[in-house]
Amino acid sequence: MTEILVNLGAGLVAACAPLNLGMIVLGLVIGILAGALPGITMVNSIVLVLPFTYLMGIVPALLLMIGVYCGGVFGGSITGILFNIPGDPMNVPTTWEGYRMNRAGQTRYALGLAIMSSAVGGLVSALFLAFFAPPFARFALGFSSVEFFSVVVFGLASVSVLGQSSMLAALISLFAGMFLGTIGTEQQYGVERFAFGVPFLKTGVDFVTVLIGLFAIGEVLEQMVLRDPPQPEQSVSAVPRLPLLDLWPLRGPLARGTAVGIVVGGLAGAGATVSSFVSYGLEKQFSRRPELFGTGHAPGLVASESSVNGSTGGAMIHLLTLGIPGSAATAVMLGAFLIHGIQPGPLLFTTQAAAVYTIIAGMVVANVIMIGLGFVAALSFATLMKVPAPILNTFIVVFCFLGAYALRNDMADVWLTMLFGVLGFFMRRWGLPVPPLVMGVILGPMAEAYFLTSMVSSGNDPSVFVTRPISATLLALSVLLIVWPLLRTLRRKRMLSGERSDGEEATP
Repeated sequence: MTEILVNLGAGLVAACAPLNLGMIVLGLVIGILAGALPGITMVNSIVLVLPFTYLMGIVPALLLMIGVYCGGVFGGSITGILFNIPGDPMNVPTTWEGYRMNRAGQTRYALGLAIMSSAVGGLVSALFLAFFAPPFARFALGFSSVEFFSVVVFGLASVSVLGQSSMLAALISLFAGMFLGTIGTEQQYGVERFAFGVPFLKTGVDFVTVLIGLFAIGEVLEQMVLRDPPQPEQSVSAVPRLPLLDLWPLRGPLARGTAVGIVVGGLAGAGATVSSFVSYGLEKQFSRRPELFGTGHAPGLVASESSVNGSTGGAMIHLLTLGIPGSAATAVMLGAFLIHGIQPGPLLFTTQAAAVYTIIAGMVVANVIMIGLGFVAALSFATLMKVPAPILNTFIVVFCFLGAYALRNDMADVWLTMLFGVLGFFMRRWGLPVPPLVMGVILGPMAEAYFLTSMVSSGNDPSVFVTRPISATLLALSVLLIVWPLLRTLRRKRMLSGERSDGEEATP
């Protein structure tokens, strides 16, 4: 323990050197902007900065990428809260609560909570990485595609808490999203599904077009048809406040979200997207007021946002201790290590101890600096709230179409974005929840890929999912997630019917 503290202190001093500190700040700026712009994403921005690291040393290069990583996972929450446009799938649960808080006049509160929750989650995960990386890596190494399938199923099972009024409506929306996720060419066997000979459908429906269409375009259409649409004047002074005292009553969601982020993020291949959905679903199950989720409830925002940045430290564990990337972002960082002739793995903490602890300390510094930069970025984006609604909506639509076109430089993605915008509008009109559909599009293909891989590796033996202890436990919890709300609803109905019968007997 003493040795770790000494190494971490030395790493902190090295991370605060002018060049290294400059790389962290530059990375944070790039990451926050890239994360806030739909269609660019945090991973793409890390890929873009990789060529610029060729002539750097390994420490400045990795600190630049760490800054992009930490800033990118947070950046999408800003536009999600202000404009209902999540910059990345991992920011979708934050958008569900944050945008409702924004429309209710709690913009400053929502932005402040998002910034602080993300920073705290990142700080705790970085410290966890420093002190517990080797034993946790050995535990996570025991996970195979079987356990990953069960983790994703657990995330999908949380759909039972995403329907505000009807679980049936939530399940319909979920299965519709999973169907959309099957369109295109299946990766393992190369089978073309539901493309109907249309060329651009052979590569599948990009989830970014689904996000932009359902959330942003659908919301714009909704405001256009409302006689008295919510006006953004209440959010003109949307300067985020520093809610340190406000976080204390939310310490439970903050701790649970961070823990889920570290654990799920530490499972190679799971990542921040799965952790954000799982954390949000669990928090609603723990809540005494689950009916408030989806209406602008702060615990849901804190849980999801802290889990997103909490996953960064977990993903880095695999990279530094085993040489296995825990996410797409850390896969790019692995390339940076190899470019500089360094092989991550068990010996890295011995042969490159100074560099490793400087990188870990850089994550701590990045999350502290992100608080200030996050406030500046939120203030900059919030000034757009002063723009009149018709002009702002026009700007949002144009911006969304540009983001959709930038995905593959194909107008087909723009048309799909428009189609999903209309679909999102009518889903709101018909009372069908939008979040489960998005969840199905994102997690459905992941579940299918892990399922097929597990079946191939087990010789097509489906019992492998219930004979492995961790997988069986996760699947049992998934069933409980779905059954428990049903049992709770039946219990309430029985209590109400009992009260009515007692009232009728008491009436003369």
